[in-house]
Amino acid sequence: METEIWKAHPEYAGIEVSTLGRVRTLDRTVPRKNRMYHFKGRVLKPASNGSGYLTVAVKVNDKFISKIVHRLVAQAFIRNPDNLPEINHRDCNKTNNRVENLEWVTHEENIAYRDKLGHTARNNAPTLPVFAINLTTLEVSHFSAQSEAGRELGILQQSIYKVLKGIIKQTGGYWFTNDDEKADDAINRKLHEIGKTGLKIR
Repeated sequence: METEIWKAHPEYAGIEVSTLGRVRTLDRTVPRKNRMYHFKGRVLKPASNGSGYLTVAVKVNDKFISKIVHRLVAQAFIRNPDNLPEINHRDCNKTNNRVENLEWVTHEENIAYRDKLGHTARNNAPTLPVFAINLTTLEVSHFSAQSEAGRELGILQQSIYKVLKGIIKQTGGYWFTNDDEKADDAINRKLHEIGKTGLKIR
């Protein structure tokens, strides 16, 4: 059975994090109206933040705030002498918050690592081919992955992801759609919107 080591978080009092990526509260006694109330510590149940990362609710200054689990673990167990801003999951699994799977990195290193392993920067899924429309020339280009499109066009991969999800309408003068069974219709609809209809894409 794997040994689990618990350590107090250096910033948030009353919680501990473990080498297996878990977070727990400590036993505590709280005085209220001339009585002492005893609360048993417990392992907190994580929830997804919508981007695939796990979060827990931590009480800070009598208010509960959501904190990302992998950051809590890294802050407690992994030295960061260069004050690096982000944490990389070595296996690109956003829910694997074991200490040995985490490392402090720069933003650029974080993106490059996931690109190298064939994962998208935002949704941690295998890369899929995409089409891009140049909104000035109306040229349609094909790329084997979001990462390739980002490198070739000089556009942040996160921004391409946002266009694909409909969060933003365009980035860097380009519109994007996934290369799937709906791609032809999606591209022709977009070209129709900008005054070009009926082009054969493939």
